[in-house]
Amino acid sequence: MLAGGAVAAVALAAPWTDLGGQTDAIRVVPGVLMQGQEVAGMDRAELRIVATELAERGLDRQVTLRGPGDVEIKTQARALGARPAPEAAIEAALTYGRSGNPLHDLVERGAARRGGVDLAVGQQFDEDVALEFLQEIAPRFERPSLPTRFDMEAREVRPASRGSTLMPHDTLSAIAVGLAAGADVIDVVTTPTTPAEDPLAELADALNIDMVLGRFSTPYSMAAKDGDRAHNLKIGAARLDGHVLQPGEVFSFNEVVGPRTTEAGFRYAPGITSGEIVDVVGGGICQVSSTVFGAAFFAGLEIVRARPHSRPSSYVDMGLDSTVVYGAVDMKFKNNFEFPVVFHVDVQGGKVQVELLGPQRPYRVAFEREIEEVLPYTTIIRDDARLRVGSQTVAQTGKRGFKVKRTRKLYDGGTVVGAEEWSLSYPPTREIIRRGTNPSGAIPEAKPKVTLRDPANELRIVQ
Repeated sequence: MLAGGAVAAVALAAPWTDLGGQTDAIRVVPGVLMQGQEVAGMDRAELRIVATELAERGLDRQVTLRGPGDVEIKTQARALGARPAPEAAIEAALTYGRSGNPLHDLVERGAARRGGVDLAVGQQFDEDVALEFLQEIAPRFERPSLPTRFDMEAREVRPASRGSTLMPHDTLSAIAVGLAAGADVIDVVTTPTTPAEDPLAELADALNIDMVLGRFSTPYSMAAKDGDRAHNLKIGAARLDGHVLQPGEVFSFNEVVGPRTTEAGFRYAPGITSGEIVDVVGGGICQVSSTVFGAAFFAGLEIVRARPHSRPSSYVDMGLDSTVVYGAVDMKFKNNFEFPVVFHVDVQGGKVQVELLGPQRPYRVAFEREIEEVLPYTTIIRDDARLRVGSQTVAQTGKRGFKVKRTRKLYDGGTVVGAEEWSLSYPPTREIIRRGTNPSGAIPEAKPKVTLRDPANELRIVQ
């Protein structure tokens, strides 16, 4: 029996022994798979076609590079430097079950017939390709270091955070290991960046912007001709947004906003000077100061210094305006609360809006205004050699002036717990008429007569 078995084994071994390394002429034994595909009976040329196709298909699989902050970039193995390497799989398929050991080969062929042999097509890793790709996408993983800051929309104080930057060379190893393991997600390697300067760090624990203490808004023109004025509004707002006023601290508009100069980004735009409208650098900034004043008034902050305009403004009710002139006229108020007050100043969509924020609102505030006297305006006539004799035009429309009483009442529930009164004066604006003196001068264009209307004798706003 033993002799017969030995003869049979020799007979079975005969077809695949003594190959001398020449596998080009042989074919894959039955049952062998390559990445799930049947390759039995194929020769080397046929295997190369199949193995190359399978290798290329593997290079197109999706791989996700993941970084800090849930940053993810989806790409393909090919872009990360994977290259086809089918030769090892081809050689393994052709030599499987052909070791020259009859018993060993019988076992291998039996395993193949039972579906237990599935060869993987290998890949190579090209570091240069991967590095070039990483350097290209590196900015998408960069995160700046951020200081303590305000999220005005969410009414939250965001803590400082460290940024990060991608380390391409260190990430190469992670990619090589991930591709070899067939990973779908590979974590990139980053390093923290230098912390940002954080002026609010020491205040962060005391800051709370849950509640609107006072809010005020005024409209502005979005017409193209008023573009420079709108620009000035936005420059001023940017200087104020996020400003923190500590308990007991006095706010100075001129100190925080700074000089209104072209070097500071301001432009020429119409402004009131000595009761007349003229172009000045920073024209329109008084609208920002008046809107801030309105918010401070309704927040119940202590008014230290506030001067009304020399003429009533079109964008704000008399009594709620406050003019400023750098180096001459300032607006100041004091934080009389026991907590910091945070400014939120926004200019967009034709509206300047100011909110003063804190942890609680102690009072409801009422603004009351009463006109005590109406002051008539005067008219002056100026000769103009550019206009034809006998013609005239209104260069500046006269406006009546007013003496008003402003009252602020603080309410705790339905009870008045505080009241203040101010006497304010708005001088009349003189009317200026230009009269022609040139016999051949231009005839001025006719202008519609402006109808003046007095404001309401009494006005009350509660917030």
